[in-house]
Amino acid sequence: MSRAQVPRWVPFALVLALALAWRLLLMGRYYGWEESDYGNLAMVRGVLDGHFLHYDMNHMPGYYALGAALLAVVGDTVVAARGVTLLGGLVSVGLAMWLAERLAGRTAALLAGLLLVVQPELALYSTSSLREPVYAAFVLGMLAALSRERLVLAGTLAGAAFLVRFDAALVLGPILALHALGRAPRPRRLVGALVPLCLTILAWSAYCAVDHGTPWFWQHAVDVNVETGLGAEATGRGEWVLDGLRVAGTLGAWLLPWRIGWGTWLGLLLGLALAPWRSHGLGRTWAALALAMTGFWLGIGFSAQHSPDHNLYWKWLCPVVPVIVPLGVAGLLRVGSRLRPGLAAALVGLALVQAGASNLKETRRQLQRSEAWYGPQLRLAQWIEATVPEDVPMLLDNIPACWIGRRDNERPLTSWFDVPAPPDDPDAFAAWVAQAHLRYVMWFREDWTQAPVVAPFLAAGGTWSRGSVRLVETGREDGYGWIFFEVQERGQDAVPVLDAPPGDG
Repeated sequence: MSRAQVPRWVPFALVLALALAWRLLLMGRYYGWEESDYGNLAMVRGVLDGHFLHYDMNHMPGYYALGAALLAVVGDTVVAARGVTLLGGLVSVGLAMWLAERLAGRTAALLAGLLLVVQPELALYSTSSLREPVYAAFVLGMLAALSRERLVLAGTLAGAAFLVRFDAALVLGPILALHALGRAPRPRRLVGALVPLCLTILAWSAYCAVDHGTPWFWQHAVDVNVETGLGAEATGRGEWVLDGLRVAGTLGAWLLPWRIGWGTWLGLLLGLALAPWRSHGLGRTWAALALAMTGFWLGIGFSAQHSPDHNLYWKWLCPVVPVIVPLGVAGLLRVGSRLRPGLAAALVGLALVQAGASNLKETRRQLQRSEAWYGPQLRLAQWIEATVPEDVPMLLDNIPACWIGRRDNERPLTSWFDVPAPPDDPDAFAAWVAQAHLRYVMWFREDWTQAPVVAPFLAAGGTWSRGSVRLVETGREDGYGWIFFEVQERGQDAVPVLDAPPGDG
């Protein structure tokens, strides 16, 4: 078959196949972005066990309902949760290429697709159980519907995106309105675009009022991110504003080009500056969407003020990536079109090589971080499942507890949040450990886990004794910060020593 006879879809299918192959390769080596990957497993299982009636207010229901529906079919929580995320990531890549071809041509679409294959956040998080790739798929689906003037469908997909992440209401609502008002009949188009989204928001708010006692579904999540950021340390409004500008500026001028490539970043800036802002169509709507999503991401940095290298920004950036990378590639090719062919090819090639090399280096860095911090916790959970009898009580949290909770079990596990002992009271803690007949205690360094609040006296590890209770360290990992203790009570018959659990010693 000659080159001219090759169907137009074949190169795009090959890029998607490459994206799938790369993600499947990463899936065997990636242990997750954070605890959320494993907490999502437990929540997907909880939605199915609750017959799709109960959802966590802070995490929105969309991803978990999709995962639970697949779980009902496949019977494996990990396969279901990761399968939904993987599909969302691949749909994001496919829609990004389809839209890029409509906007800037086939070359821009294929080059953007290749960059999205290896972009670290989109690739890695598509192999885990995070909801951001699914959110990205619904956002790009909305943009595709708008490009076809399917306003009701676009509003429905925006509503679906909202059910995955509630910030969609702030980001996508204005984009729907902008596109709807771009041509007549404006009132009818505006209603068609916004009503599905508004009804979805009202329905979720009503559900939260009934099931959680408040219609303000966003309040807790917003408060937590603001309270835990660096902004809480500011001594005055002026300092707070300056700190916010510093964080947002660092994200926009350092983290963003690092993650998408410097050439892509410069092309994005040029593309946004030269977008057809006065003309209704895909070009203007896409540019507005890119500004809205990137601006919201920077706005989170300005208000929450976590350190710019905090991994929360990586997760929040993930759904922005397939929106901005095609625009950056299109802008870069637009620059190249004004240069001599040889110079243009060298410029574009250099930009793509730099972006690809940087992406692969960052992917390796995140893989190593995941292996060092989360791999040991997963292996500990697997050791517990394989070695510890199911009726043994344990004080367990985070990844091990969530991994064990991915499927039905009768293990008597207690969270640090549920320990009845007062903070920093060794006698009360030891008495409760004895009363609960705990066999294992997993202590964490991070304050938010409540372990250092309840039992700061366990921070040194080793052997800790109080009354009749003795805790003996049997495993630890100091990068993330946890210690695994075996509980021994004086006066009792000796308990057979099990194989040592994993840790870094």
